[in-house]
Amino acid sequence: MKKSILIIYIFFCVVALKVNAAQIVILTKDNLTLLPKGKEVDGMIGDWVMKNDQVIAVIGAAYPDREANQMVSSIQGAIIDFSTLSANNDQLTVFYPQGARVDVPSADTIIVVRAMGAVIVLKALKYATDEEPYTAETTYTMKDGEDYIHVKTTYKNTVNKSIKLPVFDMIRGDNKLSNFTPQGLSNLAYINNDWYHSAYGVLSEKNKIFIPKASAQQNLIRLGHKVYYKLSDADPTENVTLNPFDSLSISRKFVTAADVSGLQIQQLAQPDNQLFKLTVSLKDHENTDFADVFLNLRNDKGELVSSSISHKNGEAFLYALKALKGKYKLEAYKPGHDSIIKEIIFSDTLQKLTLKFDKETKIAFKITDEKGNLLPVKVSFRGINGTKTPNFGPATRNDGSAELYYANSKEFEVPITPGDYTIVISHGPEYDIVERTVKVVKGKNHVIEAEISRAFTSAHYIIADLHNHTTRSGDSNAGVPDRIINMVAAGIEFAPATEHNRISTYAEVIDSLKLSKFIKSAAGIELSGRPGPGSTNHQIAFPLLIQPGKRGYGAPKTDVDPYVQMKRLYDYDNGSFKLMQQNHPEISLLYFDKNADGIKDKGYGTEEFTDVMEIRESMFDLPDALNGGNTNTRSFQWLQLLNLGYHIFGTANSDAHVIGSSTGALFNYVYTKHDVPEEINALEIAAQVKKGHVIMSNGPFMTVTVNDSLPGSTVTAMRNSVNMAVVISQAQWSHVNTVNVIINGKIKPEYTFTKAKNPSLFQNNGFNHQFPIKLAKDAVVLIMAYDTEEHVGPVTGKRNQLPFALSNPFFIDFDGGEFKTNHDMLGQVLPVKGKIKEIKD
Repeated sequence: MKKSILIIYIFFCVVALKVNAAQIVILTKDNLTLLPKGKEVDGMIGDWVMKNDQVIAVIGAAYPDREANQMVSSIQGAIIDFSTLSANNDQLTVFYPQGARVDVPSADTIIVVRAMGAVIVLKALKYATDEEPYTAETTYTMKDGEDYIHVKTTYKNTVNKSIKLPVFDMIRGDNKLSNFTPQGLSNLAYINNDWYHSAYGVLSEKNKIFIPKASAQQNLIRLGHKVYYKLSDADPTENVTLNPFDSLSISRKFVTAADVSGLQIQQLAQPDNQLFKLTVSLKDHENTDFADVFLNLRNDKGELVSSSISHKNGEAFLYALKALKGKYKLEAYKPGHDSIIKEIIFSDTLQKLTLKFDKETKIAFKITDEKGNLLPVKVSFRGINGTKTPNFGPATRNDGSAELYYANSKEFEVPITPGDYTIVISHGPEYDIVERTVKVVKGKNHVIEAEISRAFTSAHYIIADLHNHTTRSGDSNAGVPDRIINMVAAGIEFAPATEHNRISTYAEVIDSLKLSKFIKSAAGIELSGRPGPGSTNHQIAFPLLIQPGKRGYGAPKTDVDPYVQMKRLYDYDNGSFKLMQQNHPEISLLYFDKNADGIKDKGYGTEEFTDVMEIRESMFDLPDALNGGNTNTRSFQWLQLLNLGYHIFGTANSDAHVIGSSTGALFNYVYTKHDVPEEINALEIAAQVKKGHVIMSNGPFMTVTVNDSLPGSTVTAMRNSVNMAVVISQAQWSHVNTVNVIINGKIKPEYTFTKAKNPSLFQNNGFNHQFPIKLAKDAVVLIMAYDTEEHVGPVTGKRNQLPFALSNPFFIDFDGGEFKTNHDMLGQVLPVKGKIKEIKD
């Protein structure tokens, strides 16, 4: 049967959902407000909303290539969003009711059986194929008054012979979640995300659920909590045999709550329920009810048996199977308090328990700029004198990410355990830091007030990070608002959205946070091939046209061949103007050794589409590489490329996947006529980066001109000489003491300046020097500045990273004729893979 999208529904999708009647509606551009809130919302035009008076679910459309992003594929007919209406908090990545597939549609047709009423029904049907000669029909049923969704999957063998097929479900939440169902048999399987007050579960009434032993970290594409069913005496994880034309059905409920105990309440309603219940009463230091305490109950293997978050009345409930009597570990914790860890033994007599917490300990901050205005800041905490460095939560949030806190207000409070700490408050490279050492006493409220002083202004330049990720990418779970606050507090002023295989922008979120005076965004993408050669088949483009309702909001299709993929991106939107950036390139594969056999070839040929490539952290290798050290690094190979005549400029971006110090630790100073974020024009920024008008840095602000031209320019020498001007501004935490001129990939001693030898040049908190450069032939010229003694760790978290700035190249035409490539390989061979068999330039 030819695959198609069959849409059968009784009620016109333009009708708005009514409050007191369950309904099914297809999402259109006019009703996207129906989607739930929450960090993990993925629904888009063409998907299906099922909603009753208790819960809302979104079912992925049956488009052949419907995927959420690069790492979450084949979501046709899967539940991609799910929340109770009261919580309005979607934290589900996906629930695959027929097991997870990669790049193979999970369903071919969506059929709406009953679109409105007390009971609504939708079916997702997967057709049989030669590779999978069976149909899989999943029926979703939702009833008013029920806070879950019924799921029934029927597999039917369509051929006249026995077949084997996998039978399992998969639940996926945040990538780093480790709180899953214990190994063994049960009738409830779950994942738990306590920091986001969210749990999801599969509840089976008829067939016992089997959870195998937890495996090692899975590939992100196949990540998830597998749920098997005990259908016979055979191993539940083995494929199930279906005889000719036979069928097999699995029925279960998909449930959600704020914690595992909320799911277990559903389990209590089961006829064969055999659960212990423990009521825990939480009290504060004044013996009053204590809310929002996290409680986890673990077995002797460390597996999560139950979890709960205390209510306003201070009560929390925990459950355990009666068949598993014995010792358990109870963990109770709340930021700003010492955790309570208690061993308990579940029995019929243990029904109630009271836990009392000490008084909260916290630090109150009041932080502004010199004029008393709001300045979003990054606050870093480090334990000293035997105090552990704190962990405020998962690296997906701005308000507590490991040892960091990113604030978007003048006044804020950070709960913390007692101890001695060094606290560093910062706002990106243009500002000095405030560093305080504090002794935090239990139960006390400490106050830190500070003004953050501007060290310099990067006039005519903006600070740009051209590569970052949020939960929209699949390999990150960082919230979008959290990422924006993270970037603003780190001083980033321009950031296109660069999610994997999904065209998007941060503009609306920036506006909602009222941060438009600090940062500007643009619609962009990171197009990521799966599979692809190494990690090199990743390209960024901006600005782009967003096309709602299309796969990836218009994203071009990926390809295993980087050339094919990059050309599709280049041609997108009728070849409209856009910056084309090659991400973290493996230079050998792309340009010299396509098949990695050690014999030089023409590579993939993507240079014809490439404006810039990421040099990133490899730039820190250059001082060593150019002074006789290791040359097996991207930055050195980039110098070889430049000497071979490739006019591909460099960028330094964070590629941040978590909320943390990587944001702001690498960035670009981009020349612009509009250096106020509210006035930034994305097209102009793309044009300036294309021209190479970029300084890569982790702090110091460096401007470089040759004969008054910017980096990236081709400059004609006058009388065998050009005039170079280098000016460096720096905050007190990012000093430089060395400036090198790199000519044709080599440091020239006569144009090397150090603070020790040339102290007069390193005055007024920076460097300032104009000087002629004599040339005997055409030359590729770059400027590199760094410090040999200090590091930028207090701000960037990179303890051994030197303050560093690197210009893009100037192409100096020595004699006024055509610029001539020098082909100098700097004493090294071409960067090819494996054993070198043949080298020809």
